[in-house]
Amino acid sequence: MQIRAKANENQIINTAGAARERAAQREGKQFGKNGRKSIFAGDIGVQQDSITLRRQRAQKKALKIVSDAWNGDRKIDQNMMEVRDRAAQLNAEKKENLDIIAEGEAKKEALRQQYGVSADSQEQKELELLQRAEDAKYERKNYLLTEDEWKQVEELKKRQLSEEDQELLRKKALSEDSATGVQLTDEEKEKVAQLEAREDRLTEYQERCLAIDKFQRTYETRNQQIDEELAGCYATIRATRLERLKYHGMVDAQKQADEVMEAAGKEILGMMIEEAKEHVDEELEEPREEAKEKAEEKAEEEEKIAERNEKKEELEAQIDAAHERSEEQEELRREAEERSREDAELLETMIDAGVGNVGNVSDIQSEIKTMLHKMKLLEEDLKGSTVDDQL
Repeated sequence: MQIRAKANENQIINTAGAARERAAQREGKQFGKNGRKSIFAGDIGVQQDSITLRRQRAQKKALKIVSDAWNGDRKIDQNMMEVRDRAAQLNAEKKENLDIIAEGEAKKEALRQQYGVSADSQEQKELELLQRAEDAKYERKNYLLTEDEWKQVEELKKRQLSEEDQELLRKKALSEDSATGVQLTDEEKEKVAQLEAREDRLTEYQERCLAIDKFQRTYETRNQQIDEELAGCYATIRATRLERLKYHGMVDAQKQADEVMEAAGKEILGMMIEEAKEHVDEELEEPREEAKEKAEEKAEEEEKIAERNEKKEELEAQIDAAHERSEEQEELRREAEERSREDAELLETMIDAGVGNVGNVSDIQSEIKTMLHKMKLLEEDLKGSTVDDQL
């Protein structure tokens, strides 16, 4: 008896390795040299206790299936052995019975010779007719005798002594041997004399042969019962052999056990693949978090850059506005300078024109100085405004 589980386990290991390799390749991993990585059951935290327990349960179930079939076959073999032993006992008993029956036949032949009865005598023919009548009764076959023979049998039975009378005659025979110590009473002796005096009764030879026939009949009946029981034994053995040829119990049990181990292998493979998936997810979780953080940092950086760009655009707009104001002020300054020059020229012309009036010259010069001073302040103010705009 064996359970073929090793091949299934190797298949599980190979299939699991291939599945892990495919899973790793899908996740961008490579195997072997050149910086390639491998995933092993020990690395991914496969629950070896659960797998071992599942394998042990499957092996136990498969072993029970095969053991039950084995025990069933052993029980059948044991029953077959018991039937064969019983048949042997019956055959031995039947042989003993046949030997006893054969001894009876030898005794009857010895009695025939002892009493001097010839094989073709009337006495012998009457005896054989009575024996045939017993056979017909025993075998329930009335056709063994004709109607006239049955009538003759009835007449012969009337001459046959009763069981009690026959027992008395046997006792009388024993009393004739002093070694037996058997003695007849006076009444029994008188009864024996009457029986022996009967001329219509069967002869002593016939009575003794019929007694042997009765003894033989017991063993013949027993042999008939043995034959019936033997027929049952042989039928049982024959039917059992036919059943075994039809169903192949051990082969079916082994196939069933293989199916149990194969199912367990698939379940274990599923457990390993599921565990590998969980491990891969755990390994990918940290890079995902890092990528998420980097994405958030990048978004924040882009937001800051956008804010800086926005401020830069605002500043550039302010600078452009300042430049525009500076140009306007520069234009005003130039216009003011132009007017100042024109006024100065005008004053100089006026001074030149009023040279003869000394008293008025001082006043004019004073006014000119005051005007120039005011013009100077206006120029400085314009320059200061331009610098402020540039800042």
